[in-house]
Amino acid sequence: MDIVVGVSPDESGDDAVALGAVLHRLLDARLVLTYVHPPTIDYPSMGNVDAEWEAFLRERANATLGEAREQLAREWSIHDVDSVVYAHASVGHGLRNVAEERGAALIAIGPGASRLDGRLSLGSVAHSLLHGGPSAVAVAPEGYRETAPDHVERLVAGFQDTEESAEAVRLCIDVASHRHIPVQLLTVVLRATRIMGARVGRDAERQVMQALVEREQAAQSHFTSSRTEEITGTVVTGDTPERAMSRFDWQDSDLFVVASSTLGPIARVFLGDMTHKLLRVCTVPAIVLPRGYDGEITGAPGG
Repeated sequence: MDIVVGVSPDESGDDAVALGAVLHRLLDARLVLTYVHPPTIDYPSMGNVDAEWEAFLRERANATLGEAREQLAREWSIHDVDSVVYAHASVGHGLRNVAEERGAALIAIGPGASRLDGRLSLGSVAHSLLHGGPSAVAVAPEGYRETAPDHVERLVAGFQDTEESAEAVRLCIDVASHRHIPVQLLTVVLRATRIMGARVGRDAERQVMQALVEREQAAQSHFTSSRTEEITGTVVTGDTPERAMSRFDWQDSDLFVVASSTLGPIARVFLGDMTHKLLRVCTVPAIVLPRGYDGEITGAPGG
């Protein structure tokens, strides 16, 4: 299979390339380094301005792709990669078009520029890809080039009691079985600021939260009991997504995998509100799968 890696001449592009390398080793996939630049006008302009602009774009694209290839060769010993230069007004749509043309099951991108604290940052490219595309989308956290592991050592599957979530976990199990790494289910339960009226004591609120946690634990147990593989599960709680996610024992070698919202279109990526909140505070790379995903990201030995 192919993984389209969105490269850019900045640190976000470096993080995307590092994520592509990690996914290459996990999935034994071929990397397609893709640089998307604005389209040019296809008729002559006064002073030959457009020809100069086109030459600049081409030179910048080739230089950026060359640096990405050097990064893969020097830091990851990956030499056999493809490169694509694509013209489109939207980087997200350009990457999506390349993925569709190549039949790529996965698009890897770097973080947006809005935060610099080691988390996933969903910029305009991510939002374009995460709302309607047919390919799974992998997003690197800020600074991932510096923290990327040699290999993924655990798949953490965001779990809800839905068929879409169950399919995402099954895919994780399939990949993990080839790499002999564990799969852990993770369910996040958020505490409302005020579950009931002001006259109700905190004990009642704790009882409600405990009931919610027990329900999610039962759903995890029901799923794992039907599997022959050894899968563990964790339910974390918090007043905010950030606090809840911080209570999970994240490692740099983790990969977070979540399914699209059940409200989204079939065979398309669509972020639900909870998934969007979790991704914004996640400190490890994450993959979001489209509904009804049937891509063959089933890691095979090798790579």
